[in-house]
Parts: sequence; C-alpha cells; structure tokens
Amino acid sequence: ELARGFKDDPEILTILKTRATTDESWNVRRTAVEELARGFKDDPEILTILKTRATTDQNWDVRRTAVRELARGFKNDPETLTILKTRATTDQHSDVRRTAVQELARGFKDDPEILTILKTRATTDESWNVRRTAVEELARGFKEDPQLFELLCDRALNDPFERQKERRDNPRQTALAGLLRNYLNHPQTLPLLRDRAENDPDEQLREWAHKQLEKFDKD
Repeated sequence: ELARGFKDDPEILTILKTRATTDESWNVRRTAVEELARGFKDDPEILTILKTRATTDQNWDVRRTAVRELARGFKNDPETLTILKTRATTDQHSDVRRTAVQELARGFKDDPEILTILKTRATTDESWNVRRTAVEELARGFKEDPQLFELLCDRALNDPFERQKERRDNPRQTALAGLLRNYLNHPQTLPLLRDRAENDPDEQLREWAHKQLEKFDKD
C-alpha cells in the first residue's frame, strides 16, 4: 500500500528496498521486490536488487518473482538473459526453473541457445511441471524447428509422468495437444492419439484422448 498510494514520499523507496532485502518473511520480500520492479524501475539500484534476489534469495518464490520481473521489465540488460538461463537449468526449485523456461521462450526466442535449453528441460528435467512447460512452449513458439514433430512424439510416448494428484497436467498430454495443433494432418498423429487412448497408463489422458478422437469422428 505504501508503494501504490504514497509513491512520491521520499522515504517509501528506502523502506521498500530494505523490506526486499532484509525482511525475515519471504512473502514481504517477494511483495517488495514486485512493487519495486513495477513502480520504481527507473531507480538505478532496483536492477541490482532484482538480480541479487533472483540468484541468492533463500526462498524460491522470491527468486521466481525476481526472475519474472527481470524478464519483463529489464529485458535489455545484458545480464538478464544469463540469469534466466542459469535459473532455468540449475535452480533447485522447479517453479523457478519453470518460470525461467517460460520467460526465455516468450521473450528471448531469437537467442540461439534457447531452443536447446527448452529441449533439454522438456526431456531431462526431474520436474513434470518444468517438462510440461518446456513442451508447451516448444509447441507454441518453435513450430519451424524440423525436429519438433519427433520430439513431441517422443514426449507423448516416453515422458515418465506418473499421476499423484488429480489436477496435475500430464506432459504426455501436453505433447499430444501440440501434435494435434501443429501436425493434425501428419500420418502419424492420429494413430499415436489412438494408441494413447488405449494404452497410456494415465486414466485422465486416456479419457482426454478418447474425447479428441470423438471430435474427429463427428467432423
């Protein structure tokens, strides 16, 4: 509320900087980081604070927020891309990696390393949600890649996802959805969908695949 309603007071910026860096509560730090990035980005210290929070804060949600704000508000800083690449590949928390993957795909796709990073995260990341996000972003933004079809087929068949909670999104289903969106007329797409409708170990995916096949039968 100080940030949004009393921005012109000369002490507010100092208070926010202090809360962003030293508050014992991760949620206070996260909120202060967000407000600094959105309302005070012209201050020369804000970028340094965001970089530090993105790379060294002990709480994953603070790091994730700082990564997002760096990508969206400080894209042109030469260190931003390096920080995002590092967070996407080495951060210990999956939600930080997932956010970094998403921001790289949507804001930095022209960088020659991004495609490789996304493919690696889609196939080797230990988190189902990072793999799912990487698959989704590849299907959405890298259709021109000649290896995309084979990668999506591989993920639809071989992603190791095992359902533990009902609301989790299966990366195999995400890969199938990408195939239907981008390669519906490919001769292997519908046979693969039929195979998953009958043989995938995830009941929710089988049900989804059957519904997709019913739509095609009606058409």
